[in-house]
Amino acid sequence: MIVLDALARLPPKARAVIVLGYWEDLSVDQVADLLGCSPGNVKSQSARSLDKLRALLGDAVTAADAHAPMPAKKPETGDQHQG
Repeated sequence: MIVLDALARLPPKARAVIVLGYWEDLSVDQVADLLGCSPGNVKSQSARSLDKLRALLGDAVTAADAHAPMPAKKPETGDQHQG
């Protein structure tokens, strides 16, 4: 729910660019056609919107990480000879 709450705080056009581009997996050109703007505008809106989302989610992600268990260490692979 944290991501949806952050999305809801974005302006409508910024939210549309993110949802169409990332959730609906549309191309920049497809998003531009749907929103009636240029592909360049979609790219700049996407970059600004992602920056806003990162800022909104930063505190929430940091707080969630503090309570999450540490991931298990992966065993190393390679040509290590024991002997």
